[in-house]
Amino acid sequence: MIYKLSNEASTSEIEKEFGIPFRYPNLYTPNPLINGFNETNISVVTMENQNEITFAIWGLMPQDFKEDWHIFQDNANTLNVQLDELENVSWMKGSFKERRCVIIVTGFYTHLLDNGNTCSYYIQQESEKPFYLAGTYNTLNDGFLCAALMVGKTDTFVSNYHNISNLAPIIVPKEKVSVWLNDGHDMESLKEIIERPHNTKLKAKHISNEFFLKNLTSNYQIDSLFS
Repeated sequence: MIYKLSNEASTSEIEKEFGIPFRYPNLYTPNPLINGFNETNISVVTMENQNEITFAIWGLMPQDFKEDWHIFQDNANTLNVQLDELENVSWMKGSFKERRCVIIVTGFYTHLLDNGNTCSYYIQQESEKPFYLAGTYNTLNDGFLCAALMVGKTDTFVSNYHNISNLAPIIVPKEKVSVWLNDGHDMESLKEIIERPHNTKLKAKHISNEFFLKNLTSNYQIDSLFS
């Protein structure tokens, strides 16, 4: 499972890369460590509005949910969801069929068990540009969005840096976004994105566990911890 993401790109870099604007650009702040265990926002593009970037609380909750994020997440961790959950858990079915999204990141963090130690890695594009991960979302009673990161079986590259589980984020290439966000595509087209290996060129950086312990927030501090 993946509970830590990164989005270090600036507003202008993101808008240039994907060709769509932020709905609320003044609310966006680059964040090298998006920790899902804290109530936090992620940048998303939704089926409902494919022409702009908005924000969602990380952690899927039922449609029209009224209670607090912590109340739900303390009982049901939905930062990550798998396809079989989305197809079989009653309150999640509508999210996958009607409310898919893509989550904008510049990378995500993985963990490798090696000889009794945990090694952490930062996975990003070789180009270091932002990219899309698959997600689903619901709309809460107060109008805010909440979203989950979809995860699937780790590919060959990521599995070299992540064996805490056999699940990792699903990358949605830019040329497949229109399929993922289009309500007219059939299940087979969606499953192809989920199950078929992507061709995104990735790289991994080893990162000190001190980064997570101190919850550092500046690019300078992060760079100093990469080895």
